Amino acid sequence: MRLFLLLLLVSLCSGAIAQEDDLYEMSIEELMQIKIYSVSKKSESLFDAPLSSSTLTYDEIVNSGATNIPEALRLIPGMIVREQANGVYDVHLRGFDNITRYSRGTDASNYITLIMIDDRPVFNNNQGGVYWETIPISLIDIDKIEVIRGPAAPLYGPNAVAGVINIITKNAEKEGLMLNADVSTGTPDTQIGNMGAGYKFNDKISTYVSGNYEIRNRQDNLYFEYASGTYKPVNELISYDGLQQPVSDVYLSNYKRSVDKKGLNLFVDYNPTDNLNIQVQSGLQRSQVQKIYLSNYWTSLSFSEHETKYINAAVTKGSLKGRVSYVNGMDHFSKGILFPLLKYDYETVEASVEYNWNLNNNLSVRPGIFYQTATYSDKNYVLPELGIVGILNAKQSITNNAVSLTADYNPTESLRFVGGARLDKFSSPDDIYLSYQLSGTYHLNEKNLVRTVYSKSNNGSFINPNYADIFSVFPVPGIPGAEALFSYSGNTNLKLFQIHMLEFGFRSKITHNLELDIEILRQTGKDMNVLLEDRAPEPYIAEASQYFSYQNIDARAIQKGVTVSANYVASSKFQVKPFITWQKTEVEDMPTGFNTEAVDAVNNTNNTVTVTNDQTPSVFGGIYINYKPVKHLNVNLNSYYMSSQNQYSFYSLMNPATTSGEIDSKLILNTKVSYDLTKHINVYVNARNALNNQSREYMGADVTGILLLGGLRITF
Repeated sequence: MRLFLLLLLVSLCSGAIAQEDDLYEMSIEELMQIKIYSVSKKSESLFDAPLSSSTLTYDEIVNSGATNIPEALRLIPGMIVREQANGVYDVHLRGFDNITRYSRGTDASNYITLIMIDDRPVFNNNQGGVYWETIPISLIDIDKIEVIRGPAAPLYGPNAVAGVINIITKNAEKEGLMLNADVSTGTPDTQIGNMGAGYKFNDKISTYVSGNYEIRNRQDNLYFEYASGTYKPVNELISYDGLQQPVSDVYLSNYKRSVDKKGLNLFVDYNPTDNLNIQVQSGLQRSQVQKIYLSNYWTSLSFSEHETKYINAAVTKGSLKGRVSYVNGMDHFSKGILFPLLKYDYETVEASVEYNWNLNNNLSVRPGIFYQTATYSDKNYVLPELGIVGILNAKQSITNNAVSLTADYNPTESLRFVGGARLDKFSSPDDIYLSYQLSGTYHLNEKNLVRTVYSKSNNGSFINPNYADIFSVFPVPGIPGAEALFSYSGNTNLKLFQIHMLEFGFRSKITHNLELDIEILRQTGKDMNVLLEDRAPEPYIAEASQYFSYQNIDARAIQKGVTVSANYVASSKFQVKPFITWQKTEVEDMPTGFNTEAVDAVNNTNNTVTVTNDQTPSVFGGIYINYKPVKHLNVNLNSYYMSSQNQYSFYSLMNPATTSGEIDSKLILNTKVSYDLTKHINVYVNARNALNNQSREYMGADVTGILLLGGLRITF
């Protein structure tokens, strides 16, 4: 908090010496009137929005020097963004990460924040969450990023539990040809390219095509080894199971590469009449990354491959809006490991229809119906006769049908109520879930607004916890005729994780060019699920077996937090946006281990404690400072800070004495200096982590120091 106040004071002092004649075409008041769509599905002032929310514009992204979408999210209040390897990020909204603590990677990933592109979910329905490397678009396609903090399922459906990140793409604004390109290269070996070309034929139709690539090498030559708890060269890694399995050839041949991603997109916008709009978007991507997700025998980093194709169509006819999308793809986790095989094909179909009905000048309602089906199959990859067993060994589907109703009511000019409810009927579990939200805002006067929100949202249903089916029998070394069982099974009756939240907010226009936003929240999460280990049945040798199934636990997580942010525009040449979050999360009735008493009399689900979830840093935030001293020169300084944290995984139970999860606090300072050679050509130097702070940001992750890039940006 002291850091935030100091930065705010600096910005105010800097503003005091700014001259009003520095303004460009727009006034300061116009620059302060930021619009947001995602809060109520209609364009409105960010100041008046009834939910905790933020908007990050394309110009702010470009000025900051962010190199991909996850890194750009470090510019938004409430976001926790940790780098695992060069260009590979773990992203959370407000925290609640790894509540179950002793996970195998997937539970530590973010499966409670909904990511969308133009209202289209890009959520993965196998384990939950979003794989950032699979998003086909890049920064050059973005008009702005809008973030809603807090449960928002009534608006956007299940998985909007911690909040929503809505990435809104560009539209052609003027007739004729539009060209954009942004390419950069630097050290350590990193190449990033984004290119786009569009044409607006007339007021009725425009089209745009874009392509992107991102090729990065790791900044670290060592891997964290489970067996020893130390960092070692790849050719020295040994397996943690004591069988001394040789490290996979995939690691030996590709250990330097952290990201290899390519994407291609097509956008068409058609307005045949004044009140009819048709948008069609399609694209594909291929990617390979090293990230901490699913564990392997040797180390926390594993290789993942992904292929994705999508098509999305949205039609708006007056107040009626419909959308349908289709996605198919392939995920391959832990590449180089044949058992269990974590490779599958998938396809997802989603459709929605909503109608915005204005009953009078003060009241509008929005009914909606929704449908989703997701099908995953690994049948094309399993070979039981060769011992290649998959995670599903079948083709499995989940469906979701839903109805919703939201209302926006303004009984007076100062008072506004926004509420909504949604019913989701899932195929698995065979149950109906209710999510709801009620928010209110009150203008104390023209410059001050208070708001409150009470809401509840739940996750969707995921394929893997429902239908995991790994079953294999193998001989026990040294015991003739004895066999052990390796079994992981899903549970179609799992309760879905949900969050209840109560939040208060205050926004103030302190001066005509300074706004302050304060959020105070308390939220509770429950109905978590874990892989529970039980004793293998006879005749298998229990001590040599692994017998797991998904089960709910009774633990309850309680988070209290405060976020403070400000936006100060001293002039059109100078802008400062500091933000900071403090939070504390406790987990009640946390099991000391995910075992039955028959497996472990001490570390089991019946023995529980109350713990602080220090996997989420207690303080995190940053500042964005942009300065344009002369017309053609722009200088940007932005920073991101996380306090110390203690991260956990299944390795923490294997080796209770480990200190590998003790992550130091870290301040990351970024700077970008750009210069317009001509009206259309811009060159820049971009330093990420300019102070070369090499402390690790994630348990078992790489050292990530300075990334120095030079680039060229062309716009026509």
